[in-house]
Amino acid sequence: MDNVIASNLPNSSGSLAMDEKQIADAWAKITIKRWQKKIQGLRIGESGELARSFLYDVVASAQGDVLKIDFAFKYYGRFVDMGVGKGVKVGQVKENQDSRKFEGKMLGNRRRPKKWYSKTFAAEAMKLGEIMAKEFGRRGAVVISENINDHSIR
Repeated sequence: MDNVIASNLPNSSGSLAMDEKQIADAWAKITIKRWQKKIQGLRIGESGELARSFLYDVVASAQGDVLKIDFAFKYYGRFVDMGVGKGVKVGQVKENQDSRKFEGKMLGNRRRPKKWYSKTFAAEAMKLGEIMAKEFGRRGAVVISENINDHSIR
């Protein structure tokens, strides 16, 4: 993922870097692709409507500092992730798993969680944190290096 986001974009000082908004934008696109791949892998939705419904918005301040990243998609996707809907409540999901074990696969409610959202998002959020940490570490090193070279620190 780092290779995809850390593309060669020169900044104002001529070094290769990306601003926070560019990093967040690239990360959001990658996260959506990962969700779509997971949806296809789990065979969620024959129509592909959920996979096509993804949108995102990176909200940044005037200085380019990322304040938040909003994702939007068809709401029913969350129900699929949790294994609920059509008369099945959250508390019944575990109960349904047990009844399928004891009664057989065809008896009882066949609805089960298909974790396309929560696990994928948690993993991608961790990666974004790592990418931002590396970027801020790099920026800090550049500032220190420039100040030492300018002899402004005495």
